[in-house]
Amino acid sequence: MGQPNPNYGTGAFRRRLRWWTAEGRVDVELEDSNHGFRLSLHHDGQRITDVTVDPVRYPFTTCPEAVRSVERIVGIGLGDAVKLRERLPGGENCTHMADMALIAAAHARHLGMERRYDMTITDERDGVTQARIECDGEALFEWWVRANAIESPVALAGRPVMRGFYAWAVQTFVDEKSLEAAQALQRGFFVAQARRYSYLPVERHPAITDGMPRTSCYSYNTGAVERALRIRGSVRDYSDSAEGLLSFVINEPAAVNA
Repeated sequence: MGQPNPNYGTGAFRRRLRWWTAEGRVDVELEDSNHGFRLSLHHDGQRITDVTVDPVRYPFTTCPEAVRSVERIVGIGLGDAVKLRERLPGGENCTHMADMALIAAAHARHLGMERRYDMTITDERDGVTQARIECDGEALFEWWVRANAIESPVALAGRPVMRGFYAWAVQTFVDEKSLEAAQALQRGFFVAQARRYSYLPVERHPAITDGMPRTSCYSYNTGAVERALRIRGSVRDYSDSAEGLLSFVINEPAAVNA
């Protein structure tokens, strides 16, 4: 695990997720302080025929290897959500690539659709974190979180935003868009916790020193975690503005930490 980030408490984590559909194709883009991916899913109207991923920015040298795991959904029916999730187990996949693929499959038949989510999770101050999400500029949810449980709005007070989230969310957010947005915000909250730590110099913090469960993602799983080195320059700070998100600018070379 890294050391405490001396700047934590003064900024915010931001994530932008956008997708658009066309005949036989869905394109998805995601970028935040720690990641930048582009994904294209192709289909024949019934089944997935191809999935391609462009890992633009990622924390570990092993992350691009997870593209092979996402390709396992080729041939599955677009509406078979259960089978899609079965083919994308957490420990064998990049969480973010898998999420993007599931979104693409869910909207593949919505021809001409475009949607953009913007998430902002402030650093914890006085024990509380604010988590907000907008869809195409419209505010959807604003949660105030203390000790990983929602404090406000009152209707959701006490609900967990980490372990146990999906069990209550699927019962609470009954329409597709609300559940999708809630899941996107929860995922952003999870990734935002990375701001609490500094992993510099990166050479001293390979993945295996993080102590993460092997089921967390591909790069933390056995067989990859022993080889996974952090990449210099892969982290960005978008505290001041979300303007640069989805521009996929790499200010420093994504070189192996040699």
